[in-house]
Amino acid sequence: MTAPLRLTRHAGVALEVLAYLFWLAVDMVQAVSIGLPRGAATTLAGCVVAGIVLSRRRVPLDRVVVPAFAASLLFSVVSVALGAPSMSFTEQLALAVVTVVALRNASDRRVLWVAASALAAIVLSPVLRTPVAGTSDAFSVLSALGWGGAVAIGLVWRETAARRRAALTDARSAERMELARELHDVVAHQVTGIVVAAQAASVVARTSPDDVDRALAAIERAGTDALTAMRQMVGVLRGGEEATRTLGAELGEIPDLIARFDPSGGLVRLRANPGFAHAVLPAGVAATGFRVVQEALTNVRRHAPEATAVEVEIGIGAEELRVAVRNDGARARREGGGGFGITGMAERVAALNGTLTAGPAGPGTWAVDARVPLR
Repeated sequence: MTAPLRLTRHAGVALEVLAYLFWLAVDMVQAVSIGLPRGAATTLAGCVVAGIVLSRRRVPLDRVVVPAFAASLLFSVVSVALGAPSMSFTEQLALAVVTVVALRNASDRRVLWVAASALAAIVLSPVLRTPVAGTSDAFSVLSALGWGGAVAIGLVWRETAARRRAALTDARSAERMELARELHDVVAHQVTGIVVAAQAASVVARTSPDDVDRALAAIERAGTDALTAMRQMVGVLRGGEEATRTLGAELGEIPDLIARFDPSGGLVRLRANPGFAHAVLPAGVAATGFRVVQEALTNVRRHAPEATAVEVEIGIGAEELRVAVRNDGARARREGGGGFGITGMAERVAALNGTLTAGPAGPGTWAVDARVPLR
């Protein structure tokens, strides 16, 4: 427990105890006015129930709620039989507190039981117990209002907590989806590069044995890049030195991405605004642009290995970032086939209120076009 949270908890306990002491003093004044035996029993009832409610910080709440209500009802039954105790203000406050806390934490099936038990304990107390002269009706109305207020506060607190849990669940789900997309982007791109390099090495080994070393070096570079990317991601997740980084990349990394994809420089052509690598864009926009290019190039490797021309276009306008990747040599794709790459790209872009299209752009041509607003 953090220091601020501990301080807040201790302050809450102190305020609750002070409230009990205040109403205990009122009970003692009442005890003097109605006589010692009956007044002492009233004060004792308030102390017993308040003590039970305060123990909830030490024992499970279930072991507090039932004894608190049961003790209050028992005192009411004793009052009917013996004429004491009367209604205790300390006891009423303690019952209201335990009602609020119980409703906040009770399961859906027990909410009605808690409210009904509180009604019996709080509202019936001034009705069943020996009244103080001229106060029975007033105490009955005040007790009913107190019960209604406690139930209302407990239910509102319960709803607030439920919404907070739902928001936390949604945030965790969104974070898991983000990590899944990042993992897919990094691993799929790097591993696909390794597979392609290994296939190329196999061909080279048969046709040009002298070039095998260069092919193996390409595989080694691809594996090293994959390990570096995974270490960076794990560093972010573990909260170490890498935690100051974001999981995303920047537009300035696109030329290096293209160089790794096309070492010879004869396949991919990059068209972009001058100085695009240093453009200052809203949070997430640059990383999304990079991931779109990365996934599109990965899909070229997978689905268009015979491609002879790939064009990457980066356009930064006044209103939007446009990222487009076009390639020839595209094979027909089965409906619903492939992995989650296009879906992940579309989710990334949509999260920034952008649009993405991916599909055939002519015979044997495939195009990916993403537009992300800058405002």
